[in-house]
Order: sequence, then C-alpha cells, then structure tokens
Amino acid sequence: MRDSEPSSVGAQELRRDDNVEREGPYIGPEGQPPRGFKRITVGRAQILARPEAASWSRQAVEEYGSLYQAARASARRTLHGRGPVPVVANPDGAGPPWVVRRYRRGGLMRSFGDRFLRLGRPRSFIELESSARIVELGFTTPRIVAAAVYPRGVLYRADLVTEFVPHARTLADVLFGIHDPSDGRAAGDTRREALTCTRDLITRLSEAGVRHKDLNARNILIAREEQHVHAILLDLDGCRLAGPGDSVNAGRLQRRLARSIRKLDRTHQRSQQRTDQDGGGNLTKDEMNHLLGLDRTTS
Repeated sequence: MRDSEPSSVGAQELRRDDNVEREGPYIGPEGQPPRGFKRITVGRAQILARPEAASWSRQAVEEYGSLYQAARASARRTLHGRGPVPVVANPDGAGPPWVVRRYRRGGLMRSFGDRFLRLGRPRSFIELESSARIVELGFTTPRIVAAAVYPRGVLYRADLVTEFVPHARTLADVLFGIHDPSDGRAAGDTRREALTCTRDLITRLSEAGVRHKDLNARNILIAREEQHVHAILLDLDGCRLAGPGDSVNAGRLQRRLARSIRKLDRTHQRSQQRTDQDGGGNLTKDEMNHLLGLDRTTS
C-alpha cells in the first residue's frame, strides 16, 4: 500500500521530480545535514537519516511514498498515540526495533489531521535538532535514526523514526492502564515510583532551562532497567531552551502535566476502563499532586 494522501509521490513522479524542488532551506543552513546524518532526496520527499537507516529510508519512500506507509506494511506490532504507530524490525537484523511516528495535529487543530503549514522548519527536523541538544544536556531520549518531510504546495507531512525503548510504558499507561505485575511490584507502588521519577525529570528540565510546551502524560516514558526506573522525554519538537538569564518555572511544567493527568482520569472514569484488572492501587488526586511536587494551592 502506497501513501495515497496528497503528500505521496508516485513512481513516475519520483523520476520526474528527482532533480527539482530540492527545498534546500528545509534541511538547514546551506543544506548541510546534522552531524551523523545523511541527506537524502527522493522526489519532493526530504530525509535526514543515519547511515544505518539510509538505504531503508530511500527504498521505503520509493516504494510506499513515505516511511510511515512502508512501516505500516511491515509492522511487527502497532503502538497507539494520536494515530497508529508501527514498530518494525531493525533492517540489519540486529539491534533494537524502530518506531515510526507520523506527526498529527491535536487539540483544536485535530481536524487538519497530519497536515501542517510550511511555515519555518518542519516538525520532524526540529525534533531531530532538539533531541541532539537535550542529549548534550544529559537527558535520555529515544535515539532518532531518521526524519522525513513530504512537502506539497503550502502543506507538508512528516515522519520520525526512533529506536524502540524496551521495558517502557507511557506515564498515562502506568497510571491508568492495566497493571503489569511482571516486575513483582504492587500497582500503587509502581504508580508512585513513576510519578516520583517524573517529578525529578521536571526538576532537571527546569534547572537546565528546557521548556516543553506540550508536556503531558503521553509524552513521558517510564522505563525500567533491572531495579532502576527513569523518565524519558518524548515529542521533543515542543522543547525550547531558555535564553541566558531566562529561567524555566518547574511549577508551570508540573501544573501542565497535572492537568493532563486529571483529563485522562476523567476520561477513564467515564469509559469505566479502570477496573479491578488494573491491579488496584489507584492514586487520589491529592496523592498524585504531592508526588509531582504540587500542593493543593498550586494544583
């Protein structure tokens, strides 16, 4: 199945447009890719890929029109966010699988689906650059192997490919999903632990001067490595570094996250998805606020 949306590129169009619409300014200053990435142009599609992902990325766009549609055609499993998120085997046959995410609108702009106006840098390339900066500051984030943009007229669509993080769940899933007892811990303890390491992550973000305009329970990943649990930040296209002398208020990040948790809590209560299957140990609003570092007056 090819990407049949307006951003897709047919086989004949690929050949015809191979030497036109290079869109150099999208890639960066003078078209130079970030360190460790190769620039690939297939018709209108522009891709920044690590060497190990270059061949797969080119072939995926040539055959399916986008990295996302190629991944959906060969997915080993599918995660769920604002849309289906396919997970594919590493093309080398070794190493972690790859997660391929299509950028989609949310909130009031949800009706636009996966289409974005071509104003400034595309979101996939912003996230790639933000990820490099965040890693330099000592934060953990899924390793990006490829980013792509498919311009069409005044609009574009975009994909991001990252390495799959094993033994990890979103904070939303930890708090409101079915409890996984495989780690031998009670549901309440697991949820308290997740909120505590999330609070620590927010503190570090504030101290490092990192802003996240869309911090919510779905873009924080809680990963367990043996006895060590840590929070991983996702959706880095929403991150910005504060300027010199400009501070980041941790309380504002905490309140934004708390609002998203309360919204999820109301949704799950209405749909009656929180049953005895979640292992019990549901946390109260006051307890969640306390674990996040919020008192009753600031929540």
